[in-house]
Amino acid sequence: MNWLNVAVSIAFAVFAITFALENTMSVQLSFLGLTTDETPLFLPMFIAFIFGFAGGLLALSFSRRKHKKELKFLRKENALLHEEVENLRTIPLQDDL
Repeated sequence: MNWLNVAVSIAFAVFAITFALENTMSVQLSFLGLTTDETPLFLPMFIAFIFGFAGGLLALSFSRRKHKKELKFLRKENALLHEEVENLRTIPLQDDL
């Protein structure tokens, strides 16, 4: 699995470098009355990607927290059930005949 992470990282880096080298034309950005100086096109694209990535990580962290809490509860319940099974195994059988 580790080689897959390395391969995807290398592919992404090659794509990002190629994208940056191909999109060097200058653009001027405006948003809510704020304007920027002329910047290369790849710069706002990378900034938007980084904000999207950070938003995804934030959403993932909330989901992960929820799952960790549920896992803790299920492990505790599992331990109680195992203890109950062990207690039932040690109870001597009574003959009602």
